Amino acid sequence: MKIRTLTSVLLITLVITQFYPVQTQAAVTLAKSEKQAEMVNTVLNNEISSIRYSKTDDKVRVVFDLNETTQYEIKPLDNGYIMVDFSEPINKRYVNGININDSSVPFVEIYSDRKMSCAVIQVTDGSAYESGELSGPRRLYVDISKDYEYSITKNLELGLTQISYYSRKNGERQSAQLVEVDPKYFKFAPVLGGGDKMAKNTVKAMSDYAGASVAENASYFGDGKELYGVTKIAGDMVSSMYLTRTAFGVLADGSPYIGPVSYHGVVHSDKGDLFVSGLNGTRGTNSVMLYNHYYGTSTGTNNNGTEYVVKNDKIVAINKGNSPLRKDETVVSVTGEAQKILNGLKVGDTLQIEQTLNEPWNDATDILGVGPLLVKDGQVDITSAQEQIGVDVTGAKAPRTAVGILKNGNVMFAVLDGRQAHSKGMMLDEFARFLIGMEVVDAVNFDGGGSSELVINGKIVNSPSDGRQRPVATALTAIRR
Repeated sequence: MKIRTLTSVLLITLVITQFYPVQTQAAVTLAKSEKQAEMVNTVLNNEISSIRYSKTDDKVRVVFDLNETTQYEIKPLDNGYIMVDFSEPINKRYVNGININDSSVPFVEIYSDRKMSCAVIQVTDGSAYESGELSGPRRLYVDISKDYEYSITKNLELGLTQISYYSRKNGERQSAQLVEVDPKYFKFAPVLGGGDKMAKNTVKAMSDYAGASVAENASYFGDGKELYGVTKIAGDMVSSMYLTRTAFGVLADGSPYIGPVSYHGVVHSDKGDLFVSGLNGTRGTNSVMLYNHYYGTSTGTNNNGTEYVVKNDKIVAINKGNSPLRKDETVVSVTGEAQKILNGLKVGDTLQIEQTLNEPWNDATDILGVGPLLVKDGQVDITSAQEQIGVDVTGAKAPRTAVGILKNGNVMFAVLDGRQAHSKGMMLDEFARFLIGMEVVDAVNFDGGGSSELVINGKIVNSPSDGRQRPVATALTAIRR
């Protein structure tokens, strides 16, 4: 009985296998498909279920909850954003993105389908970031630093390199534009507001006049034509200063140089010698003022003095005031005691004008005296007290302009924005340290504040704090040889 039953089972099995082989295979395939479907459904059910963020003074952290099977890739985008690709979808409640509402990281964009997703973290300042994983449960974090410092370098042409600098430290932003210029390919020349005459004009206008590749504002100035500082252009003296202040210039051998410059002027006559009060400035009631063609078409003085027009050490004309100014002629305009001393001189008499500078400036071709010194031999060396620079320059964070010399002999034009949301500005010592960080070994401060402006190839590349270009007295330019 037992054997017969087993035999019957075997026979039945044999019959089933013989007559229904296709159906049996289909059943097996169906079972496998159901199992695979179950596995697929399990995968599809995995998702990035939660995204959180936190904000502190120095960073923003974005956290993604991961599954054990989650794969991801983090990569920066060209616009400074950060993209995180996931192998799983993100929960649909985040479909509209995440509003972080921070000035550095305002928003996280979410893109997701049923299989994969990505999160794009908006970063406004190109800030540095770092990422890592946390366990128990598994989480991915992305930390975006609110403090950053970076430069973008662009080679504009042979011998000309632009450096754009950006930083944020302790919530304070700074933005600067710099240009490194190789003297082998460019010459450096001061330009007056009126081109070849003393006047006020924008840096861009002066750059256009000179056909310059680079130009930045330079000298301090007052009302009218007043220009404060020793200025020399193409070997000609243009203005003087009664104080010793730091200057940038080009020496006789063509090399750029930064150092203190002092002016000394004497008028020699048979009646006696007179010390010069100034060159191309406002004549006082008891002064000896020299004028040349850089001042304009005439001295513009009243008739309260005496003016001796001198050419080749000889008096060629004598006027009471408002003498014409011609090239190769100098007007000695005297009032007060000097007027009494020279009284009686006639046309044809000798009147010698001696103007000297301290070494090595006498033979220099071009000079812009501004100040104070900022950097000497790679160290902060601010001489504002010695140079009697006022608190309007030294007393607050402000836009800054400077020119420096690098160790390789190249010249660095530098303009720092200030008094704006994107750039606070710096104190002089901060600015000096910033320049040292840019590998400057010697540097002199130029007029700053609303005057600060840098023009490259005819385009203004910084943001003047006045919201417009301010007319200034001089610009330092780099002109291709």
